Amino acid sequence: MANVMVRNIPERDYAELQQDAKQNRRSINAQILSLLADKAVMNRRRRQAAKAMKRVDNLWKRIGHRYPKQPDSTALIREDRDNDEPYR
Repeated sequence: MANVMVRNIPERDYAELQQDAKQNRRSINAQILSLLADKAVMNRRRRQAAKAMKRVDNLWKRIGHRYPKQPDSTALIREDRDNDEPYR
């Protein structure tokens, strides 16, 4: 495992870290490791979401090229909403 030394932590931030560690019944080191792990997971999820969005965008482009003359759905949705007939 890698080791990291952090210096010059502002007193206010360190006090907050101490409070969080105490509340979670962890040492300062364990609290920092937990925060780093949470951040790493969040970053991984963001990267995965960005990749998924690129795939969705590419799919939309392919659909648009394959079916270029699709009507605007706004008018169709408005027509359905304004229709007084009950849904089946």
